[in-house]
Formats: sequence, structure tokens, C-alpha cells
Amino acid sequence: MHSRIVTVRIAAVVSILIVIAAVTSVPIGADSVPAHPRLRLPDRRLLPVVQAGRDGSPSFRALIERLETTDVVVYVQCARLRSRLDGELTFLAAAGGLRYVLVRIGWDLPLERKIAVLGHELQHALEVARNPDIVSAGTMALAYERFGFTRNRGFDRVDFDTAAAIDTGVTISRELADRANGD
Repeated sequence: MHSRIVTVRIAAVVSILIVIAAVTSVPIGADSVPAHPRLRLPDRRLLPVVQAGRDGSPSFRALIERLETTDVVVYVQCARLRSRLDGELTFLAAAGGLRYVLVRIGWDLPLERKIAVLGHELQHALEVARNPDIVSAGTMALAYERFGFTRNRGFDRVDFDTAAAIDTGVTISRELADRANGD
């Protein structure tokens, strides 16, 4: 039974990697788009989410700009997540001098919430970037035990968070609200 669970999980990770390799990444709209952008959106429905974040939140825009200077590539997809979870970042692989992570955000969230959650998760991607010792899911967990805190501990997983990511999400939400109110 245990080997079947491991096989299923490995198959899921391999499937994600195949999708990443097969899908042409869509660069976000920007004045100067890098040849190989770090933020990759295989699902075109995310383009308006990212563009609204860039337009409505200086903090969100700064996250994307900082991400472009790192060795971390972030794939983003909308997904149906576990209850009480709006977003998550998963370490995928390290290869060719780059580290790859997958961000999944709740598909059914309102636009402003999607932007704030994506900003929260991009902050986590920058935390990964600042820690070159993170080269696998295991080393990521060890690093988050050092500088983060446990959000949830389940049967087969531990969820971590950081004050910086929480603050980032709150700041982005506030900036979006201020812009909507004409401030």
C-alpha cells in the first residue's frame, strides 16, 4: 500500500514536469520582456490576473521585477485546493542552474484575492531564491523550519508560512483597495 502511495505521488510530479516541458510559457506583458521570463503562465486565463496586479499594486510589480533577477522559475496555475487553502508553492526541480517551483492558487477566488494570494506565493519564491541551499522539497522544508513557521501539520505533509509572505499579501490587498477607491 505504501509503495502505491509513493508511486502515485511520483506520477503526479512527473506529470507536472511533463506539462511544464510541453507547454510553451506565456510571458507576462511588460515593457521589456526577458528572453526567458521567470514568471511563467501556461494558462492564458492568468494573464489578466497578473496584468491587474502589475497595474494595481506597486508591491506586486516589484515582486515580479525582483523575481526576474533570480535563478527561480515560477510556473503558476489555478487549481482546486484543499479547504481553507488559497495558494501553495511546491518545489519541483533544480536543473541547469535554475530552480523550478509551482504556484497553485484557488481558481474560484475573486480577482483581487487571486492577485494578493499570487503576491504572497511570489514572496515565497523570492525566499527560495535567497536560500541557495534549497534544491529539493526536502531542503525547502528544512529551510522553512529555520526561517518560517508551521501553518499546518497533516498526515503526509507540513505547510509552512512566513511573516513576510503574509505581510506582502496584506500590502497588495491594501494597494488594490486604495486604487479601487481612487486614493
